[in-house]
Amino acid sequence: MGIFSDLLNKEPDATEQTKEEKDLAGWIKEKVEEIRNSASRSSHESIWLTNIAYLLGYDSVFFDSQTKKFTTINRKGTPLRRDRLHVNRILPTVQNRLARLCKSPPKFEVRPSSQENEDKDAARKSYDALIDWNDRQKINQKRLELYMWMQQCGHSYGKITFDDMLGKEIVDPTTNELSWEGEVRFDAVSAFEVFVDPLAKVLDEAQYLIHAKVRKLDYFKTHYEKGNLVEEEEIWLMSAQYQEKIQGINASGGGDSNYAQAQKGSAMEIAYYEKRSKKYPQGRMVIIASGIVLEDKALPCGEIPFAKFDDVIVAGKFYSESLITHGRPIQDQINRSISMRADWSNKLLAGKYAVPKGHGMSQESMNNNSGEIVEYNPQPNAPNGGMPVAIQTPNIPQFSYEEEERLVNSLYDIFGINQIARGQLPAAGIPAIGMQLLLEQDETRIGIETEQNEHAWAHIFKLALKYMEKYYKTPREYKKLGKNSEYQIEKYTGDDFRGNTDVIVIRSSTVPTSVALRRQGILNLYDRGLVGDPADPKTRSKVLADLEYGDLTDLWKELSTDQAQIRGQIEQIEKGEQPMPNELDNHSLHIQEKNMYRKGDKFKTLSPENQSLLVDDIEMHIQFLMKLSHPELAVKENADLKAANVMEEVSKNPEAYADMVRNAPSQEDMPLPPEQGQ
Repeated sequence: MGIFSDLLNKEPDATEQTKEEKDLAGWIKEKVEEIRNSASRSSHESIWLTNIAYLLGYDSVFFDSQTKKFTTINRKGTPLRRDRLHVNRILPTVQNRLARLCKSPPKFEVRPSSQENEDKDAARKSYDALIDWNDRQKINQKRLELYMWMQQCGHSYGKITFDDMLGKEIVDPTTNELSWEGEVRFDAVSAFEVFVDPLAKVLDEAQYLIHAKVRKLDYFKTHYEKGNLVEEEEIWLMSAQYQEKIQGINASGGGDSNYAQAQKGSAMEIAYYEKRSKKYPQGRMVIIASGIVLEDKALPCGEIPFAKFDDVIVAGKFYSESLITHGRPIQDQINRSISMRADWSNKLLAGKYAVPKGHGMSQESMNNNSGEIVEYNPQPNAPNGGMPVAIQTPNIPQFSYEEEERLVNSLYDIFGINQIARGQLPAAGIPAIGMQLLLEQDETRIGIETEQNEHAWAHIFKLALKYMEKYYKTPREYKKLGKNSEYQIEKYTGDDFRGNTDVIVIRSSTVPTSVALRRQGILNLYDRGLVGDPADPKTRSKVLADLEYGDLTDLWKELSTDQAQIRGQIEQIEKGEQPMPNELDNHSLHIQEKNMYRKGDKFKTLSPENQSLLVDDIEMHIQFLMKLSHPELAVKENADLKAANVMEEVSKNPEAYADMVRNAPSQEDMPLPPEQGQ
């Protein structure tokens, strides 16, 4: 019994892997090494590391893939040094471009799969759930990392996965075991971690894709059933070593030993994704680590869960170009010009003095700190009796500064950042239409990147909806900001999507536009009445929302309250109750909204009595509005009402009225006004 008990309690180890699993793990590892060791891949990784070094402020360096170290270009000394006089023009230029790429988030739509109302409602629910997912996953924040990788390496990837360790806690009522509901997550993935089919020219052509990432051992234990079999291993993949090297690039070196520290207690997680085929109708996903097959199953949604974001596309070339690569030579020349001018100042700014040989001057009287001494052979009748004479030093030529300005403009031209994008006017008297044309030129240039990025985002959102539909089994809820600043909280599951996962990103929605010019265009349309009646509160509310001034809840708080009151009174009328208007109500809005309801189809379904209630209610608000807009009518009506009340009192008690008349003071007894009394 003890032997059987030991066998049952024994934890599996790597030796329990079947031969097929061992062969599969070895085959995938060979695939990764084959792609990584190709000349194309290794040379591109050298370019990516060099770009990152330039972004950090280094220049005249290059990462040598043979020695696996940074080397200098046309200068001596330590390769990575920032103590020399230089100006990093690439960093602010990349930041400017990053700000433009991230300025406008992608706006998308979810298209229904049919004309049925159920699919239309499901598409709207999919859209609202996707909006909420964007907020939970902080997509706008992750776009910064995604686009920085894209600019540094020429391309980057977005990845969709389902992490069952995220989300709310769930306790099994029968076993009291703790688990989590899970969450669909989005990750920005660098080009160093992804290895694609070498024959593919675009991602859609790739038959397989491999994602290799360094993970701590605890990660494997918490995410995989066989995670306890994974053992610590060296970071054998050079691409992973390079990515760890980035962490250690500093003024003292290139981070050569940084990866050795990172590999402690870690292993390589290698995820192999294979496209759908006849053999694997839903595709295949295999995950291995340290020779252990952790998962081998079909793709969760039948698609490789990656989207590629390119910087500069080159036809027929999978690895896109980075603009940093083409800006590096200009950065080197800029710093050479600056260094030469600085060297000029260091040598000549202290001054130079000519003295005859044998001058007998002491070392303390003039040295290299106060000025350089230039000796010459004395001649008869030397000027000033052979006294030291200051040498007139030449000025730095003006073309040196003009050359630097030309180089900086060339760098801006490479990155597609003109003067308008930098907040500078080409001329003081440029007309507004000229500014719009220059701005449109900038938008057209960067539109090359945003166009393909929008297609990539559409694929990411489509995958996210598919994963949510598959894995969201427990009820979730999303918060939706409706009209009049009212939040709606709705619950849903993945089954509610009904297969409505067709997402498109609105074309040019991510193109960075001028907020000031766009607002002015909206106001021009509003002033001309092209978006509705300018006096209509609804038109004003819509225009103000389109202007995107931020939180305007307080600005329309009164209108929101009025509309909520109107909806409540309409519900009363639908129940057969007569609402009581108040003199202080917004009568014009009541008339407008309730009259619009009267014209709708829902009014026709009311009973004749309820229809009369609505018409009477509108009539009462009309009467209130007339009194407020014509006060003289209200005064006359009040006077008539008072007279009618007096006559009613007189008719009830004529004797009391007669006594009041007899006791009233005569006109002679009444005091005169001050001016008549004088």
